[in-house]
Amino acid sequence: MMRATLVLALVAGCACPSLVGPARFKNASIAWRVNDHADVPKTPASRPFAEKVYYVDANIYRPVAAALELPSPRHALDVNALDEVPDSSWFENRIGRRDVSIDELRRGPNKLEIDTSKITVIQSKTTGAAAGFVAIDGRGDRYVIKPDEKTAPIAESAADVAVQRLMWTIGYHVPENSVIYFARNQVELGKDAVVKDEFGNERPMLAKDLDAILQRGFVGRDGRFRALSSKYLPGKPIGGWPQSGVRADDPNDRIPHEHMRVLRGLYLFNSWLNQSDTKEGNTLDMWVEQDGHHFVKHFLVDFGKSFGLFAKLENREGNGYRYQTDYEYRLKSLLTFGLWVRPYEGTRTPDVPATGTFDVEHYDPSLWKATARYEPLQFTDDRDLVWAAKILARLTPAHIRAALEVGRYEDPRSLDYLTEVLVARQQKALKWVFGKAAALDRFTLADNKLCFEDLLLTLKLEPGMTAMTQYDATAYDYSGRELNWTRAVLAGSEGRSCLRDLPEGPDHGGYAIIRIVTWRDKRSIAPVEVHIAIEPNSRTPRIIGIHRQ
Repeated sequence: MMRATLVLALVAGCACPSLVGPARFKNASIAWRVNDHADVPKTPASRPFAEKVYYVDANIYRPVAAALELPSPRHALDVNALDEVPDSSWFENRIGRRDVSIDELRRGPNKLEIDTSKITVIQSKTTGAAAGFVAIDGRGDRYVIKPDEKTAPIAESAADVAVQRLMWTIGYHVPENSVIYFARNQVELGKDAVVKDEFGNERPMLAKDLDAILQRGFVGRDGRFRALSSKYLPGKPIGGWPQSGVRADDPNDRIPHEHMRVLRGLYLFNSWLNQSDTKEGNTLDMWVEQDGHHFVKHFLVDFGKSFGLFAKLENREGNGYRYQTDYEYRLKSLLTFGLWVRPYEGTRTPDVPATGTFDVEHYDPSLWKATARYEPLQFTDDRDLVWAAKILARLTPAHIRAALEVGRYEDPRSLDYLTEVLVARQQKALKWVFGKAAALDRFTLADNKLCFEDLLLTLKLEPGMTAMTQYDATAYDYSGRELNWTRAVLAGSEGRSCLRDLPEGPDHGGYAIIRIVTWRDKRSIAPVEVHIAIEPNSRTPRIIGIHRQ
């Protein structure tokens, strides 16, 4: 159950019209961790993933249902008083709140690398299109191992590990993945090994079954196989989480998933990476034990189709720009007798090893789409995008290149190309978000002065925009009545500006709301409200909440 300090919205009892929104905050410390680890003593039921049924639902039923529904926008509910996402069983703030070193990113969640001195196969891999097997390494740990396919060597394993490190750095829970190399004589068949299908049927695994898997694998010049290894997560797997609603048998799962910012924010991260394979089947819930009790922990898995590889490997034209079944595109083409130019036309796979259909020129973050509708992404709003963009902005080119290096691309051209494209796509994504939404952040309060940064300006995303940016500020009390205080300030040269001589509200502990409207080249942007009150013990003002209208 979320702590009481998590938000929020008590409607002010003012009968007179007011420009400030209805949000009011408790005069309390900010909650940075959610108490969603309450004991779940009974294992929740495992949720099977029927891929064909899922895609029929995503491509036919949900679009039709959405077209018949009245739109019902709703802001994310898994946020604290600063409109940020606290740590939880879903997400852990890393680079968004602190520095992450290059060495820490390189390690990611990995504790010990797989011991490939002896790989004992115990089962065939049952899910996904790629061939693979479950094995015990020389240390006794269990892994899923997926050899790179001969038809696309290096690409999938490299992309998977690079994106896994980036998503971990952003804050998501992910498994321990690595690129590994092994010789055929390091692999042996366990005496009780089985072949298991997706329905749970099994039979003894024979040497020819293992050979059939390895025959599909890519072998390098040194005679070794290259593969992706993914360590089994601790606990018991109970399937992916539903894309909407909650798990009825998990009492900690209280917020409908379509209204969770950690899932809505995937829109920006996945569009940047073109991780279009966004679906329930690439999520995994684990029933884990910690400190003597059990709870459900939520993981993202399987990133190998990122960097436009879905389009290349499965010949999906327009992947990342259109749904697998896209009624909008078909209608536009029909109405223009096929003359409409699709936004992805002209996109090419570069002549660079181990890369997909992935470029900068055709990337438009406002048009990005997963392969199939994923419900949380249908609700993504500007607040969710600002949250995601603030985290994305903290990844430096050195972070991005280091993640790609962990993917062990074997040709330096691949590393150079993907670094260049990801950095340029990052800039495009940030410019899109901070150009249309309030980019004010990093608020500080001291000496009766409220200072903030305009991220569009501090990140230098629009050269020349500083001279055309101004902030108009007005103050209100708890009831929404305007106080006798206004300010108009020009943007600071480095994008940081300050409002001085702040007023104090007449009640509720000096509660005051500072409403800041950004003007860019005579165009106003939705305001940001900073809520301030007197801390009861120190008797000094503090920021107790931020509300983005």
